[in-house]
Amino acid sequence: MFSREFLQFFCLYRGSAIAKIIGHNVVKHSEQFETQVSMWVFEELIDGKKLTEIINETHENVKYLPNHKLPENVVSYFSAVPLKLMPF
Repeated sequence: MFSREFLQFFCLYRGSAIAKIIGHNVVKHSEQFETQVSMWVFEELIDGKKLTEIINETHENVKYLPNHKLPENVVSYFSAVPLKLMPF
């Protein structure tokens, strides 16, 4: 079983990397999968702008995966539940 700290770290820092991989793969296999990939993000302000807006406009998670472009089929939505309150 994974610790809460590990799961929080994994979700925060690896979610964008996983979304990037899944985004590329569903496009390659669009006959088998829906092509839009939803990525839930805890809403944070970065230089006064919502992180979800930054991700959807620039296709980059500038806080947790900077300098890596996400595929255009990855769409971020904000999660109303902070990660520290999730039951794992």
